[in-house]
Amino acid sequence: MPLQSQFFESVLSLVPAEIIVADPEYRFLYVNASAIPDQQLREWMIGRTNEEFCQYSGRPVAMARARRMVFEKARRTRRVVEWAESAMDSEGVVQHFQHKVFPVFDESGNLQQVIIYAVRITETKEFEEKVRVSEKRYRDLFNHSQALICTHDLDGKLLSVNPAIRKVLGYEEAEMLDRCIQEFVPEKHRQKFEEEYLHAIRASVNVVSGEFCVLSKSGVEIYLLYKNVRMEEPGSEPYVIGFSQDITDRINMERELRITKKMTDDIARAKESFLAHMSHEIRTPMNGILGIASLLNKTRLDPQQRNYLQLIQESANNLLVIVNDILDLEKIVAGKLQLERIPFKIVDKIATTIQSFIYRAEEKELGLIFQNSIPGDLVVEGDPYRLSQVLNNLLSNALKFTNEGHINISTGIREHNEEQVVVEITIQDTGIGIGKEQLRTIFEPFEQADATISRKYGGTGLGLTISKNMVEMQYGELLVHSEEGKGSAFTIRVPYHLSVEAMQDNEISQEIDYKSLGHRKVLVAEDVELNQYLARHILESWDFEVVIVNNGREALEALEKSTFDCILMDVQMPEMDGIEATQRVRKLPDPVIANIPIIALTANALKGDSEKYLAAGMTDYLAKPFDEARLFRVISRNLTRLQDPVGSPASVAPAFTHNTNNSNMTPGNTRLYDLSMVQSVSGGDENFIKKMVALFIETVPQNMQDLKNALQAENWEQVGKTAHKLKSTIDSMGIKSIRQEIRTVEGNAREKVGLQEVAPLVATIDSVIKECIGQLQAEVMK
Repeated sequence: MPLQSQFFESVLSLVPAEIIVADPEYRFLYVNASAIPDQQLREWMIGRTNEEFCQYSGRPVAMARARRMVFEKARRTRRVVEWAESAMDSEGVVQHFQHKVFPVFDESGNLQQVIIYAVRITETKEFEEKVRVSEKRYRDLFNHSQALICTHDLDGKLLSVNPAIRKVLGYEEAEMLDRCIQEFVPEKHRQKFEEEYLHAIRASVNVVSGEFCVLSKSGVEIYLLYKNVRMEEPGSEPYVIGFSQDITDRINMERELRITKKMTDDIARAKESFLAHMSHEIRTPMNGILGIASLLNKTRLDPQQRNYLQLIQESANNLLVIVNDILDLEKIVAGKLQLERIPFKIVDKIATTIQSFIYRAEEKELGLIFQNSIPGDLVVEGDPYRLSQVLNNLLSNALKFTNEGHINISTGIREHNEEQVVVEITIQDTGIGIGKEQLRTIFEPFEQADATISRKYGGTGLGLTISKNMVEMQYGELLVHSEEGKGSAFTIRVPYHLSVEAMQDNEISQEIDYKSLGHRKVLVAEDVELNQYLARHILESWDFEVVIVNNGREALEALEKSTFDCILMDVQMPEMDGIEATQRVRKLPDPVIANIPIIALTANALKGDSEKYLAAGMTDYLAKPFDEARLFRVISRNLTRLQDPVGSPASVAPAFTHNTNNSNMTPGNTRLYDLSMVQSVSGGDENFIKKMVALFIETVPQNMQDLKNALQAENWEQVGKTAHKLKSTIDSMGIKSIRQEIRTVEGNAREKVGLQEVAPLVATIDSVIKECIGQLQAEVMK
């Protein structure tokens, strides 16, 4: 017997349930290990009551009372009693238990003992709660949704309908359930409903969508847009969940629109036919008049006759302009004006258009000034002819309404990204100007600033209307600022797609959490002190640990001493450049170090450079000057290869660089620098901005002296390297007037071509930098 008892004891201790045996007074006779894991506590419990245990173990008095009530109920009813109980475990987590109390009676019917059995049901309880919440959400969605929701079987018999359906159709729920949908469909639509919907659902198509018509209780036709899903569950018949919305208003509106459109099209065709005939009837005699006038001009005429002939020619040309304006306006209104999308050099197109007005400006003794700030080699995709037409209109007006002074045409890039640029062209004159009242209607068809304008200067008032429409068709805008008696300024802003392949900056702007990458250790290999300071400031603001080295050799030495998450590697550095350093890193025996992400930092943004850097073993690259967002994107992409943190698959550089074709036209009092990039990464830290400027003032004069020394020694390799170093610094400080010059010096020196141009360019760069330093000292460092 002792062995058998020991066997049962061991079995009960392994049962994954709490088992407790108590006497008729609820004193514990046996407690297994699942109920009380502590053996000493189990031994203490034997012979003690439930109340004593709860008090000893610190359990609530209410728990002891509840257990006693269940115990007494089982003894009184002589039946098994079940109850649920919740208690907090040692880790503070609420656990749920299901208890069963079994009263055991002897042959005489006296209560001998009580067996209490309990299992943990926490997971079941949580699952049941989730099911309850899910069912409630479904019911709420069904009852409160604005969508019309129903279920029906494959014959169309309705099984359930939500309140939204009942509201739209005007039926009570009982009036709809167990009826077929076909009963609510008008007779004329039933065959179509059967073929397009019910047959499709029965043919095992999972989702069927479309439109159908139903009748409300009052007999009104209601059109529904539906998307219904066939559902199949094991052990039950297939059924359909239907979702639909009332589109009756849309259907009626479409009918009205079709009628209106037909009427409009008829009118438009009649107007188009009339304009075509009128154009032909006017152009034919005008062609004859101008042809004969041209022939007459070749004969001998006295001054009076020649004057009369000139009047005839001007009148005929003015009439043709009016006809062309009316036809252009009509094409715009009808949406039939076609825009080209071809590549063209925008500066060449602007300059050619302006050139045609030089003679007319000279005739009126007006100055015609062209100030261009668009890169001369910028190629865009768009409609050069419509741009020329708009410029012609605006320049013609400027010449027409200006009797003394000058006309100034200024151009520039207002915005740019990796795909397009927004070109801004302003035409400013010193003419008669426009009053405030007239400015409100200046772009309306057939409107002029004053009724006397038409009599004195001619024209129809269509030119500005057509120009504004043409600009807006290209997603641009035409703005005007004018003061009566002082002149007008018309500004065109048109976005153009870049026609050259973008090399960097192919990123989508998003909000960035710069501290999302956690603590990282980054090695920065950069020889320009200004760039070192910039990189350190940005990276340390992200909570990165930064180690700065001056060249590739020092980078390799740093890798021997410490480990890094990634390397920012300048391409051109003294002693050992970034490409050679990268190639050596990739050959290191330690596979972790050999595969570290290496991001090239380069002032080159030419097509083909990226392939060269990647072929050398670099992981990615970033063009200078860079801002904080672009640097973060590239580092983030290479540190977290699991996902792209800011939604951009690649990092590419601007397809063009800002430069000034006529830098010698920059007035002496114009600010030569632009600290926008520095300010964007400063985070509002004025000390950082001043430190950057101080580094520029301190280091650049020596770099310029190195450039001049190399030039004097005709050490063209060193000239190229020094110019490359200066290039990123000039870009960072926004000195736009010499961006092209420093690149020309670098390129000519490296290729050893056009060397005779280098010295004058260096002199220009030196002069601008000295003046820029003076401005910075006076305006920033004061």
